[in-house]
Amino acid sequence: MRNSKLKLILGVIACFSAVEVSAKNRLIIKYKSFIETENFRSSPRFVKKNFNTKKEMTEEFEALKNSSLVEYVEVDTLMNTQQVDITSTSNDSRLSEQWALGSSDGGIEAFEAWDISKGSSSTVVAVIDTGIVSHSDINSKVLPGYDMVSDSSMGNDGDGRDSDPSDPGDWIAYGDSCYQGVSQNSSWHGTHVAGIIAAQSNNAKGVAGVNWNAKILPVRALGKCGGYTSDIADAVKWAAGVSVSGAPTNSNPASVINLSLGGSGPCSAYMQDAINQAKAKGAVVVVAAGNSSANLDTTQFTPANCQGVLVVGSSTQNGYKSSFSNYGKIVDVSAPGGGNGSSVVSLGNTGSTTPSSETYVYQSGTSMSAPHVAGIVSLMKGVNPSLYPDQLMALVKEAAKSFPWSSGCDDDQCGSGIALAWRSIELAQSENPDSTFTDEEEVSSGIAPINSGSTLTTSTDSGGLCGSVVYKDGRDGPSSGGGSLFMMLGLIALMMRTLKKKITGVS
Repeated sequence: MRNSKLKLILGVIACFSAVEVSAKNRLIIKYKSFIETENFRSSPRFVKKNFNTKKEMTEEFEALKNSSLVEYVEVDTLMNTQQVDITSTSNDSRLSEQWALGSSDGGIEAFEAWDISKGSSSTVVAVIDTGIVSHSDINSKVLPGYDMVSDSSMGNDGDGRDSDPSDPGDWIAYGDSCYQGVSQNSSWHGTHVAGIIAAQSNNAKGVAGVNWNAKILPVRALGKCGGYTSDIADAVKWAAGVSVSGAPTNSNPASVINLSLGGSGPCSAYMQDAINQAKAKGAVVVVAAGNSSANLDTTQFTPANCQGVLVVGSSTQNGYKSSFSNYGKIVDVSAPGGGNGSSVVSLGNTGSTTPSSETYVYQSGTSMSAPHVAGIVSLMKGVNPSLYPDQLMALVKEAAKSFPWSSGCDDDQCGSGIALAWRSIELAQSENPDSTFTDEEEVSSGIAPINSGSTLTTSTDSGGLCGSVVYKDGRDGPSSGGGSLFMMLGLIALMMRTLKKKITGVS
């Protein structure tokens, strides 16, 4: 068993001693339309440009940010997985160990949900992550995916983007661009996340997924050292069925997209645009809140701070806030992620670098919390596939059960409660599709990116790859005017939801 405290100390020391080598230098540039008349407007052009040094990138950024030809320019920041540790492995049957699915204070009560619905095979859940490795407990559920990692050295598979979403391993060794004095074995993170959502269930082996029947669409966007914002955003679009230049059309668009990843900085304009397009296609984007123990009301962590996403914090087996979990008003709901002596078991691999034998492993983090909620949303889509994203996100929050009185959580820190599977399905069954419904909490949350006061800074926040260069828009707080109205509407909605819970007797 690894000494996680020692690893954390070494990681923090490494962050402060190796800031300059932890991120590559790349810009996302959106040029304006070159031709615009009353009846015609040429398409804007995106360019992702690499630089040899941070100095060269900074000079280009300064030159472009005030150019009349450029709509916006931002640093292509790196994001990383949001798991905390791996504590043990075993090939034994694990269902009895899946406290996260049970009726404890921290469980999502999935067994009661399965009495209502075990999911639909027509529901597709995209896992945007490190890719997927072969495992007999999920292979039958996996659809053809895609590899969006554009940097071959980070991809670790010898090429750039292609149609193979297999996870070749994301181990880090001396000489890698993100090496910080500590080597790291391959995480098989995407496989673990996929197993939480939809591992093959009721097959007398291994673990059960939240959804027994949903299909998994693996989209690889993270390699060693993490993944670029632009690759992750393109993965979001492709997963939802939006056209991505150079990639074939996705023939199995996802209605739920899981992002168990994140990094320091405000929401990228490129990422927000991808989320908007995915949402317009009917997809719910579920995002991990992050593992920095940070207050997201004052700390920038993305894509949790983007608009229109369902942000998930981590709770322990007894329903307390996990010590590592980020918190704040933009967290929508909490779900099992382990910590404080508990972890989440799912699929894994014994390979320390490249894939070897399948196994089962314990991991902790908001990376584990998000797929529990993605699984719940997929069950809701199975019973009422016509519901719109804002409706589904609002119902998940309405269905959540209250935190234990001693948890240290409230609506302003850990979301509306701990996600409750059976209640979410019941609410979805009785809801009528409404294209005009807007979740006002989602409108007022998140941080819209890009304005004219842009600056370039270096972050050492431990929430993402330490030392990543991030884009900041110069805002110190919410804008005036409309924000007050949205806060008032959000407060009214919160009071109504609380009253409704008391009337219906939901705990």
